[in-house]
Amino acid sequence: MRGGIIKGAPAHQRGAAAIEFALIFIPMFALFYALVSYGLIMALLQGMTLAAEEGARVAVAVDRSAYADTPAGTDEYMNVVTPRVRNQVGLSLAWLPDTLKARVLGDGNVQVGVVLNGAVLEVTVRYPNYADTPLIPTLVLPGIGPVPRVGNELRAQANIRL
Repeated sequence: MRGGIIKGAPAHQRGAAAIEFALIFIPMFALFYALVSYGLIMALLQGMTLAAEEGARVAVAVDRSAYADTPAGTDEYMNVVTPRVRNQVGLSLAWLPDTLKARVLGDGNVQVGVVLNGAVLEVTVRYPNYADTPLIPTLVLPGIGPVPRVGNELRAQANIRL
């Protein structure tokens, strides 16, 4: 090796590795970023689904037949069930950071939807306005577009027949 040039390497090959790295780096980084960001979103969605299921299970512990089968009785039943469901969903999502928990649950878990449709109780956990406040920033790549490409709302739902 003389003067920083490898003996036997043509002069026009100098810097080829740097150019190849630059060409490969962008798609590889995009792939890595997509894997990590979609992994985080899937973990959050799985946690939200589990929390909604746990909330629905808590509703089974309240005997619906103890309340009159009238609109007033349904209201009484929902007044008992709703706080229990919301509390359980909050406990199931206690692992979330406080800022994320505030977006998903709200103050006192009021954003957890609890609706009774006939004999089916529906528990909904949502991450509203995901596009405005994503878990990790969206990366916009030319020719590929936004990474991760996710809708405006993340939603998990569980139904249970009472």
